[in-house]
Amino acid sequence: MKDLCSFLLSGVCLGTATLSAIFTGVASSETVSVSSLADLGAPSETRNTSGQFPTYQNRSVGGVSQVNTKDATFAVLVDFNAGDSAVNGVIWETGGATIGVSVSYNQAAATLSLHHSSNGGNALGVVTHNLTEAQISGGDVEVVWAYDASEIEWELFVDGVSSGTTVDTTAVDSQNSWSGGNAAGLGIFGGNFAAGNGDNTNLVAIANLGDTATINLDTGLRFWAGTDTALSKPTEKPELQIETVMVTEDGMTITWNGRDGEVYQVWRSSDLETWVELDDSITAGPEGGSFLVEGEGLIAGRMFLQVRQFE
Repeated sequence: MKDLCSFLLSGVCLGTATLSAIFTGVASSETVSVSSLADLGAPSETRNTSGQFPTYQNRSVGGVSQVNTKDATFAVLVDFNAGDSAVNGVIWETGGATIGVSVSYNQAAATLSLHHSSNGGNALGVVTHNLTEAQISGGDVEVVWAYDASEIEWELFVDGVSSGTTVDTTAVDSQNSWSGGNAAGLGIFGGNFAAGNGDNTNLVAIANLGDTATINLDTGLRFWAGTDTALSKPTEKPELQIETVMVTEDGMTITWNGRDGEVYQVWRSSDLETWVELDDSITAGPEGGSFLVEGEGLIAGRMFLQVRQFE
């Protein structure tokens, strides 16, 4: 691919931008880096109804046995509602206060939290995301939580962006299991629940999700057993453009918004049809790219300069 930026001495700058996206896949027992959930393929299991359902403890799903001790990825679409309810409404949960995990929404605080309890209920890992106004008012939001069995931690993603991983809030270390024998629930909770205090007690102010948010049941709760996912959205390169022109006794120095370590070329033209290469191996630094046009590189009359990047 090629990026071009042309510059006319009167100050006209034209350019194009490119998108670069790379994602890699690996075995289901390792972390899979993708730009969207579609790259994971079909889920191991999908639930399209809210309510209580069997625990994940010791279940076999999609050929993965004892799924509660293996990598896991879950995803739902949630339409959050603004309001002043201070309870922690359950989006999803499994297990109990001794061993369990939950994802909940606190409407008044506008927070989305994941709690993981283990080790006799005395270990607690928590990660919390502060929802933006746009995420609350803008319709369905993609919520993904992924478990890494080797690290014994969950990572929370909101609209494809990581909110961080669970941080242990107690002196007792977490253990590798994310569900005890208590029932699971989508939009509701039942019986004991993932600890909220790290002392084998329920999450504070626990409640069913109710009307604080709506789970998209058409898409449902998607579960990829044995897969720990890392979402990384493709980044768009800024438009390549010449930023400054400085004329001195030695010639004319141009600078552009080059990316550190990438190689660029500078071309010259008098008519925008015929181009002459002035340099083909200019490596940009942390501050961008720069080039001094001097000597035979300068021409009388109109002169156009163009910076190109080849990949």
